[in-house]
Amino acid sequence: MDATQTAMDRDITADVIASVAAMIRQAPDTITGRTRLHQDLDFDSTNVLELLMRLEADFDIEFDPDTFGTTAFETVDSLAAYVRQTLGK
Repeated sequence: MDATQTAMDRDITADVIASVAAMIRQAPDTITGRTRLHQDLDFDSTNVLELLMRLEADFDIEFDPDTFGTTAFETVDSLAAYVRQTLGK
C-alpha cells in the first residue's frame, strides 16, 4: 500500500469516526477504529440503520443491502473497510 492509499484510508476512517461521533453526540477523539459498535456504543439494529443512512449521505454512496454482513458492523474499522469497499477503494 502506498502513502496515498494510506492517507485515503485514514481519511475514510476519520470520516466514519466523525459520523459516528456526530450521531451519538460524543467527541470524535473518544472513538477509535477498535471501538465496537454494539458492545462499546450500545448500538442496536435501528442505530446501525441510522448510521448507514448518515454514511450514505456523508459519502454520497448507496449501500447494497444484499452485501451487508454482520462483520461489517462490529467495529469502526470494519465499518470503514465496508465504506472503502463500497467506494471501490
